[in-house]
Amino acid sequence: MTKLLTFCFVLCISMALANAEGLRVGRAAVDITPPIGTPMLTPQRPPFEVKLAGQALDPLQVKAVVLEQGGVKAALVACDLTSLPLRLSQEARKLIGETTGVDPGAVIISSTHTHTAPQIRLKYLGKADDEAKRKAAEYVAALPAKIAESVKTAEADLQEATAYAGYGVEDSVSFNRRYYLRDGTVAANPFKGEDHRLGEVLRPAGPTDPSVGLVAFKNREGKPLAVMVNFSIHLDTLGIDQPSADMAAAVSRMLQAVHGEQMLVFWGSGASGNVNHYDLSDPHRFRREKGVHETTRIGTIIAAAALRAYPKLEPLRDAPLRVGHETVLCDYHPEKTAVLRVRMKNSTRYFDGEVDVVPDGDRLAFEADVEVIALGNELAWVGLPGEMFVELGMNLKNASPFRYTMIHSLANGAIGYVPNLKSYPEGSREVLATRCAPGTGERLIESATKQLAQLKGVVVPQTVQAP
Repeated sequence: MTKLLTFCFVLCISMALANAEGLRVGRAAVDITPPIGTPMLTPQRPPFEVKLAGQALDPLQVKAVVLEQGGVKAALVACDLTSLPLRLSQEARKLIGETTGVDPGAVIISSTHTHTAPQIRLKYLGKADDEAKRKAAEYVAALPAKIAESVKTAEADLQEATAYAGYGVEDSVSFNRRYYLRDGTVAANPFKGEDHRLGEVLRPAGPTDPSVGLVAFKNREGKPLAVMVNFSIHLDTLGIDQPSADMAAAVSRMLQAVHGEQMLVFWGSGASGNVNHYDLSDPHRFRREKGVHETTRIGTIIAAAALRAYPKLEPLRDAPLRVGHETVLCDYHPEKTAVLRVRMKNSTRYFDGEVDVVPDGDRLAFEADVEVIALGNELAWVGLPGEMFVELGMNLKNASPFRYTMIHSLANGAIGYVPNLKSYPEGSREVLATRCAPGTGERLIESATKQLAQLKGVVVPQTVQAP
């Protein structure tokens, strides 16, 4: 397991009694739809094809929910982006601290992971012309301020509210995309373009998480202010050049059609680094489709699960709002260390395009932030900085002392795929692509579990065992 080299734990606890001051909630949405002609996300490898944004299928937004209780404020933010680099996230949090009453350390900024979003890593613009590059640069430069604006607007919307939480269940639209094959290997999304070979698939190499986490906030009159939907699946069902929030937009439309457009629908992508919407388990009835019809179908099914669960959500008792944060120094993948050291030369710090890498003896390391927000004794949100494998998310939920634990992945940074320990010897796509050394995921889950336990006030073992 990755050695914890740097430890910084910040715990902010309101000393007010649970019934001394009620909860206040504010919500906001800020448009971040790119102009037509902005470069869209494409595979981040040569030849870096150029795909320019057409007319948006639906708006891309930054959505924010601000909580206040007992003198403490915290914010949860979701961006309709594939991911948000750490430096942009840090700049946004700095602006939030300068323009709002929310402490930058009490903010979880996550990405919905929609794949129909702009390319915000300018080094991957490839053969885009000067005009397209200009639009991309302007778009990226404006993002931190737009994120801060969403929190500022949500803070101005603060009003008395009651929180409700619960889980729905939906097990028909998400599938573990790693499969054991008959030759003994593991493959992610196997035999694309060779569907006749799907008979070589034995079974999925891991589980899915069918829980649909829901947190709803209602005002004094009982009208819904916001609902936060938490589900583990890749938002990659369209495959078009039109900007879209993917199935999260479909879920939002369905829930607002029932509860009113005044209700903000906030999507939090759970641990889904190895979960998508392709069902390849039956070679005779497999499903590997993309398009608006598929996005609408899946979004409608998830929305239906949320609507079934909504009337059963349980009100949460007022209690202090608390925030925890830990910075974990993680080992770089050992097989990639030698190549990176050549690039680093004698540097004491090197930016690999996503994270700052520092030498540590024979190893290289990088920082990863784990953030926790707890409301009362039953509900907590956890922000994790990468595409966490679903097994890691399920381990965290099982270890959490809170009845409802909502995981927001790709939060406060984007360190790439974070496989569980079992997956490393199996290999395949995510393991080959990760910068994380084996055991990194378990270390991040250990950090989150420890913080949850401290916020809850219970004692847990020092180590969370790998599956």
